Amino acid sequence: MQKSNIFPFFLLISLLFFTHPVSASESDWDFIIPDEIKKTTRANYAERAHIVFSYFLNESLRSKGKKDFKAVTKRVRNRIFWKKNKRKKNLFVDAYERSYPKVKRYKLPADIPHMILLIPYLESLWQAKAGDPSKDYGYWQLLTSIVKEIKELSTTPDYLKKFSINKLRSRHKLSTKIALIHLKRYYFYFRHVVKVSKTDAWLFSIVAYNWGSGNVRRMLRKMKRKKITLNFSNFYHYLYSKHKVDKDNKSLRTAVEYLPHLWNIAQVIRVKKPSSKPK
Repeated sequence: MQKSNIFPFFLLISLLFFTHPVSASESDWDFIIPDEIKKTTRANYAERAHIVFSYFLNESLRSKGKKDFKAVTKRVRNRIFWKKNKRKKNLFVDAYERSYPKVKRYKLPADIPHMILLIPYLESLWQAKAGDPSKDYGYWQLLTSIVKEIKELSTTPDYLKKFSINKLRSRHKLSTKIALIHLKRYYFYFRHVVKVSKTDAWLFSIVAYNWGSGNVRRMLRKMKRKKITLNFSNFYHYLYSKHKVDKDNKSLRTAVEYLPHLWNIAQVIRVKKPSSKPK
C-alpha cells in the first residue's frame, strides 16, 4: 500500500465531513441485491461482493476502458484461480473461509460498498502479521505513516487512538476501521473535488489505496492537460496505454492489475460457477 499524499486542505475538509465506520443501516447498494441473497450465509456474503463489484464495473467502465479491463482481468486470472497452498486449496478461497466467521459480523457504513472488504484478501490473504512492521503490515497492509496520520485526526474515535500502531494493523476489526477511514478520505476527494460519479469515486479510491493518491492525481492532471474527460474509464484506458508502452515499469503494472486482481478474487470465492468477465 502506498503513502496517501493527501492535500493539506483535504485533511482540513475531512475533519468536517468524514463519518466513521461504526455501524450501518440499509446499504446504499441494497437496491441491486436480490432478496434471496440478503440472508447472511457464507455463499451469500461472497455473492453480494460479486454483485456489487459487477454493478460498479458496469456503471463506470465503457468503450476502451472496459476493453482494457477485460484484457487485464483475463491476463492475471490464473494468478488468482490457480494460486494454491500446500493442501492444494486455492489461497484466496482458504482466506475467505478462514475470515468469514469474523467478517460476517462487520457492519459497514451505508455508503461503503461491500466489495471494499475484498482488499485484505489481496493485500495479506487475511493474515494478521503479514508484511513488515516497518513498512506495509497487517490485514490491510497499512503503512505506519498512514496510521499515525489517521490517529491524529480529530474525527477518529478516541478508542482507536489508544492502541499502538501495530495493534491497529494486526487486529482485524481495528485495522478495518482504520482502512475504511482512509478509503473514505480518498472517496471524498474523488467524489467532491474531482467531481466524478459515486461508482467512479470508489474505483479511483481502490486504485489509490494501492498505487497512492499522488500517482493517481498526477495522472489525472496529465489527462486534464490533454483535455481528456476525467472519469474512471478514461483513466483506466490512459493508465493501460502507459503500461503498454513501458511494460517493465513495476509501478504501472501494479496499478493496472490491482482492480482486475480484486475482480478475480470476487469470482473465485463464489460458490456459484464463476465468470471471468463483467457483463
